[in-house]
Amino acid sequence: MKTKVFLLFFSTFLLLIGCRKDQTSWNTDWVVPIINDSLLIVDYVNDSSLAVNPDQSIQVVLDRKLFDIDLSDLVSIPDTTVEQTFQLQLQSLIVNPGFTFINEVEEHSFVFDEMTLLEARIKSGLASVRIENPVATNAIFEVSLPGVTKNGAVFSHSQVVEGGTQANPGVGFLSLDLSGYTVDMRGINGNLYNLLQSKLVVTSDPEGQQVTITNQDEFKFEVSFENLKIDYGRGYFGNLIFTDTLTTEIDELRKVIGGNIEIDDLNLELIVSNGIKASGQANITLFESVNNNQNHVVSLTHPYFGQHLNLNAAQGMWETLTPSELKFLFNNTSGNLKDFFENLGDEYNLGYSIEINPYGNSSAGNDMVFPKSSIGVALKADFPLKVGADNLIIQDTFKIDFKNDNKLINVHSGEFVLKSINTFPYGLDVELDLLDEENQVMKSLVAQGSITAASTNSSLGFHDPVENEVRFIVDEATAKLLTDTKSILVRAKFKSTFLNNNTIYSNAAFKFVLLSHLKLKTTL
Repeated sequence: MKTKVFLLFFSTFLLLIGCRKDQTSWNTDWVVPIINDSLLIVDYVNDSSLAVNPDQSIQVVLDRKLFDIDLSDLVSIPDTTVEQTFQLQLQSLIVNPGFTFINEVEEHSFVFDEMTLLEARIKSGLASVRIENPVATNAIFEVSLPGVTKNGAVFSHSQVVEGGTQANPGVGFLSLDLSGYTVDMRGINGNLYNLLQSKLVVTSDPEGQQVTITNQDEFKFEVSFENLKIDYGRGYFGNLIFTDTLTTEIDELRKVIGGNIEIDDLNLELIVSNGIKASGQANITLFESVNNNQNHVVSLTHPYFGQHLNLNAAQGMWETLTPSELKFLFNNTSGNLKDFFENLGDEYNLGYSIEINPYGNSSAGNDMVFPKSSIGVALKADFPLKVGADNLIIQDTFKIDFKNDNKLINVHSGEFVLKSINTFPYGLDVELDLLDEENQVMKSLVAQGSITAASTNSSLGFHDPVENEVRFIVDEATAKLLTDTKSILVRAKFKSTFLNNNTIYSNAAFKFVLLSHLKLKTTL
């Protein structure tokens, strides 16, 4: 409402003076909020990194998978097409209606690199079936896969296929869902591997006509297995090697450009887990913190890094499956964990190598994977968030558009006012950089005063909020730069109140608004 009154008054004033020939000017104040932002510690709670203790202090509770090798990366069945054909051994045969004249079982091999699979359960996948009937009567084709069962029933399907000729056989198509079926791949005699059995039974139409079949008539069916994913498998999975260097980037820490922190009571676990029933080895080759702003790298050290360590097979079956674990333990009294954390890396690199069956088929073909099986590396930590800040510099950039009309309004002086409520136990010194369209610094402004640290009420479990105002002087030369200012970079230097590390409570927050309080000179 105030804006509308001001515009009405301003428009009327322009009309009243419109006929004057003498130049008129006046000064006004312009107070506008240009940045409003906050940092709340509670925003980072319950994201698998931070938790609140009963005394309201913040605890670092990290439990995060760095990577997890999917079951399909361990054991997979390639897309395969099996084909079964039948021709009479006799020169010809007269077939009456309803007569079964084919009843055959064949074995088909799956081609794997090293794996020998004895048994598998299909999690998802399709079987596409094509059937050809070369005789001049309808026929009932019963296609089954002995050894492929679900709830005790063998995979089987019947299809009536129209009659045809040798040159132009009748054709039938089926698409069958194999989800939930268990496949016995040991063959007819049960002592082999990587085999699939198929059975074809063909019966002439009971209501059809008598036909003559010759040894030139070829009955055929094809089954194509596509996108088969398994959730259980047994056999020998071969020698599998997974090696990589993982990179994790933390964009928020790229805003930290200088200074140091002090952290107490550190602990960290790096855990390699094996959820399959097959022995292995693991080697952590690299774990480094990279601070790109300061061009500084800290490589975490451990006496067992760089060594091939045994990784036992998982124990149990199905719901009782318990992965084996290889743990690398760190704390602030051993190794360089303190330096690793305090480097404030915005990039972390983890190099690893995991090998399954390094000694060959040591399980005698009894490697097993289950629905819960996986291989991975996780990070765990649990320590209080007590952080001392030693001139820790954090900066962020905010887009600004003053939208000045140089012909009507010119800023000739003033100030920026930063109003804040601080409930962190750190004091702050703040600077502002005026940036042009190319993000180049045109002018740096230093605050007149500092932001006070919040005091800690440890008995009640919170920080007492402190309100502050700091000002940045805008002289005439600086005012002329505002029309070219496209962004403002806010740089804050955090300082601990006490020499020892500071406990962070759940109400820790820094809220601020940056106001422009500028004097405008208008000339007509």
